[in-house]
Amino acid sequence: MNLIDVHAHLDHAEFSNQLEQLIPRWKELGVKHIITSGVNTTTNRKTLELAKRFDIVHASLGLYPIDALAEELKQGGLARDIEPIDVDNELKFIEQQKNNIIAVGECGLDYKFGKDRAEKQKNVFQRIIRLVERIKKPIIVHSRKAEFDVIDMLFSSSLKKVVLHCFMGRKHLIKKAADKGYYFSIPPIIVRLQHFQLMAEIVPVTQLLTETDAPYLSPYPGKRNEPPYVIETIKQIAKIKGFTEEETANTIFMNFQNLFL
Repeated sequence: MNLIDVHAHLDHAEFSNQLEQLIPRWKELGVKHIITSGVNTTTNRKTLELAKRFDIVHASLGLYPIDALAEELKQGGLARDIEPIDVDNELKFIEQQKNNIIAVGECGLDYKFGKDRAEKQKNVFQRIIRLVERIKKPIIVHSRKAEFDVIDMLFSSSLKKVVLHCFMGRKHLIKKAADKGYYFSIPPIIVRLQHFQLMAEIVPVTQLLTETDAPYLSPYPGKRNEPPYVIETIKQIAKIKGFTEEETANTIFMNFQNLFL
């Protein structure tokens, strides 16, 4: 089966010194492509290194909404330390690497941890949108508790190759973005979250993608999420859409090729 993971964080410490053993195993399980996304200066560079080392890994460079607030060193509630970023320099770096990346992201807005700095987040996201318009790459967008503003900003742009990662917006926003032609990447926790099952029902199968957000959002409680687990998303979409698992995997694989390759 052809499996793709359009959003993972393979630079995470959970995978430290293990990828040489893990990736051959993932290949045997059918994984054909993984997009690993950077979120700050350090992870963007690690992401590029991983894409050079492994043939099925592709780099997406980004600025996570909270990390992009360069003057902020800490943000309560996050599971990791926040690395201050020189936004100007990092945007220049991303543009310089345009021939070495498959997409831009993870980027967007996050109002769960940074709503009091919403305007600063919007300013950075707008600059990223303009960058993506110039270099003409797909964009992978984070929108936690900021779905309305994210859609509003994207609709005001000329971007067409948009992936809404783990989008938790309401039904009318899902329909609105789907009608615009945007793609939705669904994680394996679709097995536990009715919201993603509804999304799979609403969005045309030609606009669906699979992701893991690995090592996060595992479908198996207590286990690290890994790219092969997108099979759980495939199973759910197949059931909802009335297709076989093979048909569903092949359609999503074709979606990946149409968008990224």
